[in-house]
Amino acid sequence: MTARSAVMLPGSIVSESELRAATLDGELVPLGDGFLPIDAPLTPYERAASLAPALLDRRVVVADRSAAWVWGWGRQPPAVTTCVSITARIPSPDRRRLRTREVVIENDELRTLGAVCVTAPLRTLVDLARHDRGRDVVGILAAGLLAHAVTAQQIDAELDRRPRLSFARPARALLRDALVLCSTDQPLLTR
Repeated sequence: MTARSAVMLPGSIVSESELRAATLDGELVPLGDGFLPIDAPLTPYERAASLAPALLDRRVVVADRSAAWVWGWGRQPPAVTTCVSITARIPSPDRRRLRTREVVIENDELRTLGAVCVTAPLRTLVDLARHDRGRDVVGILAAGLLAHAVTAQQIDAELDRRPRLSFARPARALLRDALVLCSTDQPLLTR
């Protein structure tokens, strides 16, 4: 039996105005593009389900800060960030509308939560370290490292997986800083 999300999306059961009224009555809380009952647990599955209306289909993968939010490492970004495999055939207008970047990504770097595909925690950490220059990125990385018990060896292996990976050196440095922030007992990255 497949688990069903508690997220209510506008138009699926009731209109958006009725969902907003229930929010004003204290019965629901806004979550992504949907609403969640106040007594429902807030899990990665629920966060991912709330992003489903913003995505084209399963070829579009929630990535970067949006994926970090799904995993529970930080606040929800103002816009959903996504990626798509370079082997997927998504029309350019759809890619531009979704602000989707094309990437090389393997199946083991993806997680499916309900109907939504999200970058796996380790891939999300590496992507954030490589591309995000926000002031709070080290804190988000540290939260992800702690939440998923990611080791320095796992990070090294992930970064070494693709020898010509762009921005690997600054990513290692950011992840090293995040490991130090997690715990001074944590071993530093070796490279």
